[in-house]
Amino acid sequence: MSAARRYLITGGTSGIGRAVATHLTGLGHQVWITGTRISSVDAALGEGVAAGGSVCDIVDRESIDRAFADAVAALGSLDGVFANAGIDGQGLPAESIDADNFRQVLNVNVVGTLNTAQQAHAVLSRPGVLVINASVNALRPELNFVDYNASKAAALSVASSLALEWSSEGIAVIAICPGYFPSKMTAPFLSDPVISEELLGDIPAGRFGEPEEIGALLEFLLGPNSHYLTGAAIPIAGGRNL
Repeated sequence: MSAARRYLITGGTSGIGRAVATHLTGLGHQVWITGTRISSVDAALGEGVAAGGSVCDIVDRESIDRAFADAVAALGSLDGVFANAGIDGQGLPAESIDADNFRQVLNVNVVGTLNTAQQAHAVLSRPGVLVINASVNALRPELNFVDYNASKAAALSVASSLALEWSSEGIAVIAICPGYFPSKMTAPFLSDPVISEELLGDIPAGRFGEPEEIGALLEFLLGPNSHYLTGAAIPIAGGRNL
């Protein structure tokens, strides 16, 4: 393992964020997580997921600023940030989508991601790494998820734009595009035998992702040897992006 590094992960109390935090903490890195509820943050910390954490709403700029301040005060600095927090769409046909809910998905998945990125830019060590979770849906839309698809395509565009602007400053900006991994968000789909079979039929690898796989990917991307990948959009979806 390379020397211990310091990371902040938004949405680190469950799903992909928790898997990555657990993996990095297990390797001896110092990890700070955020979650939307004190109960979920405390539970994750009690289970050894991270060194510390903050309650944070990424849509609220003051909230994200406080979380970063907490992390820097505790860890000294940050070498990498994983902008992972997000919410799902309604799972409805486009003609049935509620406009207010659509705005909420965009607000969290796009504006919240930009809030996180802007604060990462302010505090990251140089060289540093910002990884944005953009979802495989940014590359290949999913039926009946126009809200989520649009938000993640926008998050990918944010990542690409930031790579153009910040790479010369020593900040690598990389997007990942995960497919289906076990999480609170995907549980209703993966636990339903009918829906699960339909989803697997659209994944060439014939299976869902494992937490260890996403953890290992982020271990490299947040590490010191990924900087020439800035601007990349990396699918980890068992081929569903094809």
